[in-house]
Amino acid sequence: MRAGGLAVARVVVAGSGFAGVEAVRVLGLLGACRPGGGVECLWVTPRPVLSFVPYAPAVAAGRLERGELEWGVEALAERSGFSIVEKRLAAVRGRTAVLEDGEELEFDYLLVAAGARPAFYGVRGADTVAIPLYSLADAERLREAASRASSVAIVGAGFVGVEAAAELLEAARAEGRSLEVTLIDLLPEPLGLLGNRAASRLVRRILEEMGAEFVMGEPAAEIDKRGVVLRSGRRVEADVVVWSAGFQGPGIEVPAEALGRGRFLVVDEYLRVRGMEGVYAAGDAAWIERRDGCCALKMAREALRSGAAAAVNIAEELRGGKPHSYRPLMTNCVPQAGLMLGPKRGVMVLGKAVAFESLLPHLYHEKIRREYAELLAA
Repeated sequence: MRAGGLAVARVVVAGSGFAGVEAVRVLGLLGACRPGGGVECLWVTPRPVLSFVPYAPAVAAGRLERGELEWGVEALAERSGFSIVEKRLAAVRGRTAVLEDGEELEFDYLLVAAGARPAFYGVRGADTVAIPLYSLADAERLREAASRASSVAIVGAGFVGVEAAAELLEAARAEGRSLEVTLIDLLPEPLGLLGNRAASRLVRRILEEMGAEFVMGEPAAEIDKRGVVLRSGRRVEADVVVWSAGFQGPGIEVPAEALGRGRFLVVDEYLRVRGMEGVYAAGDAAWIERRDGCCALKMAREALRSGAAAAVNIAEELRGGKPHSYRPLMTNCVPQAGLMLGPKRGVMVLGKAVAFESLLPHLYHEKIRREYAELLAA
């Protein structure tokens, strides 16, 4: 199929996070965008850079620098046959991608890999006073604020929250200064969404050994310059408040039927967006749910896998083939995760019952970091 009046097929990839980079890499390897092949490939991203966001807590603590963890994607784009359009995808209408300045790009296939945004759930002050921790820019802002603080409250005791607490406490200890860190969550235990009580107990014990305090089972109602006010009226005093309480979809205007829980893009087993012809989604932008009800976790490894799978399916459709079904591995039913709790401690979570201390998360993330630094080298 040719969209509108296009003389050649056009593929658009939106986003240069893990899913977007992996999709471009795979489409390049498959030769889908080779010169003279009858396919025009565009990479839409407001900032043509891959940020290694899993290390954001380490950047916030000053253990790593942002410059070590960001790489331009121009060389990969050129090798893979893509032209970069440095704009943000704002809307999708039919088979037209609308960019932030109103420019319209017709497409045959679009992959939305634009990531996710922080979800503030209507908590007053969360989006204006608290510092989110979802990017390396956020991490730099937190580092500056935390370096002058004697107390930090972290709202959200999931992956990001517990890793940030560990990194900040270890940094303060290494610098010989006192820092109070309090984790706040509406669930009764850290990592509560995983449903692995062993992991919750282990992570809580490690963080308490580091000096963290926990206020669990109470949702935040308001963030102000003095700290966090809980729904019960209790106040947690803090010089700095970190927000790590959840994600929502990428904020791209699409038909209502395409959106599901958290305004993520709902995809079928082939990663095609519900009700949108020619549109795929992968990574954090997508709501990926298996037939058994298990949902993909928002993790880098799952973003890499789904980005690659979507690229394979687009390449198949370009040559008249059929897409392949995708089965996420990192799900809420059988979680597999590695947490880095500062530079010297980590925890592996396997399923609903197994958790143990290990440095494997550090080794795995460093391996992936080196691979992408090499991949994106000019």
